[in-house]
Amino acid sequence: MRKKTKLIVGICALSVSLTAGIGGGLYFSTDREVNAMLDEPWVEQVANMTFYDDYSSSAFSGKVEPEKHEKIYYEAEKGKIEEIFVKEGDLIDEGTELFVYEPLDSSTLELEQLKMQLEMSYLQINQTDKKKKKIEKSLKETQDKEEKELIQEELDQISFDLRMSNLEAAQLQKQIVNMEEEENSTTVVSNSQGIVQSVNEDVMNGASMEQAPGPFIQIVSTGSYLVKSQINEFLLDSIDVDQMVKITKKAGGEEEWLGKIIEIGKLPVGNDQGDPMMDYYGESNPQSSNYPFTVLIEEHDGLEIGFHVNVEPVSEDSSSEADAIRVMRDFVVFEDDAPYVWLVNEEEEATKQVVETGAEFEEDYTIEIVSGISLDDYLVYPDPSVTEGKKVTIYHDSFE
Repeated sequence: MRKKTKLIVGICALSVSLTAGIGGGLYFSTDREVNAMLDEPWVEQVANMTFYDDYSSSAFSGKVEPEKHEKIYYEAEKGKIEEIFVKEGDLIDEGTELFVYEPLDSSTLELEQLKMQLEMSYLQINQTDKKKKKIEKSLKETQDKEEKELIQEELDQISFDLRMSNLEAAQLQKQIVNMEEEENSTTVVSNSQGIVQSVNEDVMNGASMEQAPGPFIQIVSTGSYLVKSQINEFLLDSIDVDQMVKITKKAGGEEEWLGKIIEIGKLPVGNDQGDPMMDYYGESNPQSSNYPFTVLIEEHDGLEIGFHVNVEPVSEDSSSEADAIRVMRDFVVFEDDAPYVWLVNEEEEATKQVVETGAEFEEDYTIEIVSGISLDDYLVYPDPSVTEGKKVTIYHDSFE
């Protein structure tokens, strides 16, 4: 992660840690006072000290949307809707007939007139063709030179007329085909596979676009889902296209889904384009810009379109961080380069346990334990009274 991102995330993490530290400090202090009042060593479960992992400095809000969204609008110039063939919730394929317009009377009348004109053209062509054949016969039978010239001129003219009649008939035929195609286009079909999300019944009942604005039919794809989210400009360098993210529901639950960032916007969203849920969850900042990014989810069982979700980038070392153990620094004793803790055994006695330590975290005064203990273990605070085999008391419900 770049230095700028580290700085911002570090500040966020510090704020969270300070808040958590205050709460945790109150808890640890209270628990320690209880043990002191009972004149017993302070005992704490490791899992209770590894609370830092519950906070994420780089989680974003998003909304689940279909990968494809087809909107079909009513076109008043095509006439009234005669019949609709689908209803909300129907699964449809590409090319499925959705609805059909009533044929316009003017179009029907014009088509009939064109067909009559074409029929008359064919009659005229037949008559002209017969006349041409008679002239050709006369030309062959005539011996007089001057008469032949006159007949030839007549033949040339009638051949020209016949050719023009054929061209006019072809033009009429083309017009008829086009109009018949327009009549067939009154049936509207889907361009994608999916589920019918909504049908505007007001349009079906004759309402105008002013009375019933918006699409007549909406179809959403049933394949992959998208999550549309936003990221603050200060954290923009913390995500990349093709990076994997973890998706969880805002409503809660243990379900998780994996997604992949497929697009990061080059321009910030306008004030009127921001997600109001960003303000609701406290992720909007009027002093900085937000940039849109899109996540693709291929496996989404349990997610529904419209759900608001958390989007958390998955780093290469996230799995190791999730399994890491951190305890309060004072619970570890450093002696002759062999750090150890006082571990509570099955007999509820303090016993020395050598541990391997990792990084130290000054912001919450904890230290990473690489090996030697687990989250389920209990540790004894190493005050002078603690010795090998000393009996201790575990308060299992102290943190609840």
